[in-house]
Amino acid sequence: METVRVEVGRPERLTFGDVQRGSDGVVLSMVVAAELNGLTARRDVVSHYKNGFDDLALLFTDLAEHWRGWSGTKDYRSIEGDLLLQADHTGSHVELHFTLQDSEFHNSWSARGKLTLDAGEELARVSEDLKKLFSPPQEPIR
Repeated sequence: METVRVEVGRPERLTFGDVQRGSDGVVLSMVVAAELNGLTARRDVVSHYKNGFDDLALLFTDLAEHWRGWSGTKDYRSIEGDLLLQADHTGSHVELHFTLQDSEFHNSWSARGKLTLDAGEELARVSEDLKKLFSPPQEPIR
């Protein structure tokens, strides 16, 4: 189990970490945790069987590359629909809306929130941290 954490926002935050890998080093899942005004929600999110979490990392790479702004909403949906992200540019910041929810029964529970991120360095840091988190391990897992 990897304990590298990628934190988005402060004091409210969305944390990506505790990556689980198969014996071949492929990412199988990770824990996503949200902390907002006394609410804490955690969810084990399963990776896509073909591309792992590449699309999640690419979302943050795209946000970082277009830090000056974009039109519309950029979004991400995990393979089981238990993690949803939507990013909007407000001119000087990025609003990241998230939903963590039960993957089987979406109406049984959900946690929703919004984080405000600085466009620029904060997005670049998160993008790089996610790339590192999901990159293959340096040594084979035994």
